[in-house]
Amino acid sequence: MYFDIHYDIAGILFIIMSTICVIIRPGSLRIIGRNLRILAALAVAYNILDIATSFLINLRSSHYYVLCYVLLFMYFSVLFIFPFQATHYFFEICGEEFHLPFTVIPVFFMHLLLFMEDDRLGSFFILQRNPFAYYSGTATNLIYVYYAFYVVLVAFCAFRHSRYLGATRQRILLTTLLLVIVACIYRVIVPGRAITGLMMGMIVCAVIIVFYFVDVTRDPLTRLNNRSGFLRVCDELVHKQETVGYRMTKLQIYDLQGINERLGMEIGDELLIRTSQVLKHSVIGAEKPSICARIGGDTFGIFTPEELPSTSFLSMSLKEFIGDDRVPADYVVSFYAGVYHVDDENYDDIDGMLERADFALRKVLGNFYRNVAYYEGAIRVEDERRKAVEQRVRGALQRGEFRTYLQPVHDSRTRALVSAEALIRWIDSSGHTVSPSEFVPILENNGFIRELDMYMLENVCRMQRTWIDEGLTVVPISVNVSRVDLRFNDAVDDIINTVDRYHLDHRLIKIELTESAFVDDNNLITRSLTRLHNDGFPVMMDDFGSGYSNLNMFKDMPIDIVKIDMAFLKGIEDSKNGTIVVESVVNMAKRLGMQTVVEGVETQMQYDFIRSLGCEMIQGYYFSRPIPSEDFQNYSEQAEDVAETSLKEEMSGAMAIEKFV
Repeated sequence: MYFDIHYDIAGILFIIMSTICVIIRPGSLRIIGRNLRILAALAVAYNILDIATSFLINLRSSHYYVLCYVLLFMYFSVLFIFPFQATHYFFEICGEEFHLPFTVIPVFFMHLLLFMEDDRLGSFFILQRNPFAYYSGTATNLIYVYYAFYVVLVAFCAFRHSRYLGATRQRILLTTLLLVIVACIYRVIVPGRAITGLMMGMIVCAVIIVFYFVDVTRDPLTRLNNRSGFLRVCDELVHKQETVGYRMTKLQIYDLQGINERLGMEIGDELLIRTSQVLKHSVIGAEKPSICARIGGDTFGIFTPEELPSTSFLSMSLKEFIGDDRVPADYVVSFYAGVYHVDDENYDDIDGMLERADFALRKVLGNFYRNVAYYEGAIRVEDERRKAVEQRVRGALQRGEFRTYLQPVHDSRTRALVSAEALIRWIDSSGHTVSPSEFVPILENNGFIRELDMYMLENVCRMQRTWIDEGLTVVPISVNVSRVDLRFNDAVDDIINTVDRYHLDHRLIKIELTESAFVDDNNLITRSLTRLHNDGFPVMMDDFGSGYSNLNMFKDMPIDIVKIDMAFLKGIEDSKNGTIVVESVVNMAKRLGMQTVVEGVETQMQYDFIRSLGCEMIQGYYFSRPIPSEDFQNYSEQAEDVAETSLKEEMSGAMAIEKFV
């Protein structure tokens, strides 16, 4: 009997261990529902009662008959209640109601059967009888039937909700079933000894660990499904019934982080809880099954056949919404929603539905006049174009559809070729050229731009290495680096290692970023560019004047070359004030030790004007359009001849003027 006690103690230790895990992670306490708490209490009670009855049995004293009968009654009551409560809990996590009522009468009669001696019905409280007669009688086999009944119920429920449960939870259910079978076999092989208490402890412990630490589907704050649970429930729904006409809505609380910072995390949590309550109430009354969940920190997902009353979420007093007097009366909270209307009966990709709703949401997020966007019309067309690009771009890179073009940069005074800018061109298998404006913003959003930028850098380094080995003239080439690239900690290392792998002088590679990149993530950009600058790479600010035109950035950023957009100079020939501004920028750059490049120069008049301002370099159609990299060396040789001729003409003109004077 002490052998059994050891197992009972082990069962209690399992429960204690899982409870400690829950205490260490307090958020999980909010998720654990009443049914699981009851299960844990039953498992502990069963093991304690088993230890107590075993102790009394070993005493073999008639003085403890009444106490022993009472404890045995409680013992078997727990034994009968446990499978019922476990089944109830399992139905709950699957989202079903457990309609089998639990009454005292069946349990009472089960007790009578268990306490029959020699297959004869005896009075339950006859004290002179041995209270340990429950070990005898074939009626004890009914307990196996009783447990098997609940196992069948759970099995059918698991089959109906296999999509929601997922592989991990199905494995834990299978393990539980095996434990039950092992316990039954052990009882048959070793009569009079049981490992039921250990089995209960292991089952409860495994459920707590797996359901609340490994495969979590509930949000601890709002008690709604989290993203994982939401995807599973929606996936199960679309495979059970027709969902055409359903709406997938992604709702976001605007600037929740700001609310947390200004008013405190407690107010932010109250806002999330109140929002979850309103959303849950809005889907309860739907005619068809509806689901809502907290799928992100400030984001909720709703899948419902009804039109969500999102206009009520437009903008409202935060104090009135959450009912907290600590919130300032004039503080307003805003909600934004993106909605995708399911119109294809064959479309069952829940992730895809959420992605479409998110794409629509981003079109209105922060808008003061509109808080809801529908995935239709122009938004749908734009998103489909985005997806087409994302699907094609990786294969295009592998097939070599991306080509390197070089646009020459000339000295404004001598017309000599002094540099070039590497430009990417996407020419697909049909010969169609895809404009960079069509794919670069998309690739910046999904992060693939980094791979494309490194591809371009590799091509430029390879070309320059080949030209050096062949003894040809090599000029510095600027490569565009996206601000997205520099968000990666290893981006600078990748750039340096690539250039060093081809044994190139770092001065031959210019790092070119657009003006807006110098504003975003200022500290990170500054650190990355400073390291590149200190390592010998010239740093260029591209498109100055097309964006923020923040002169303060010149003070902090390690900029070597400023590239002025010709659009900044549009109409400036006839504007005295405009001329003063441009001259000031050029002079400021020179005083800071920077060079200037003007791009987009197309006419002789523009060239003469830019030259008069003292800008060192010029880029544009006036000299050349971007040309394929394989033709660049021919252009370089021709440019040398043109520069020599121009220089001779200039010198001849100067001599003629001097002679005339």
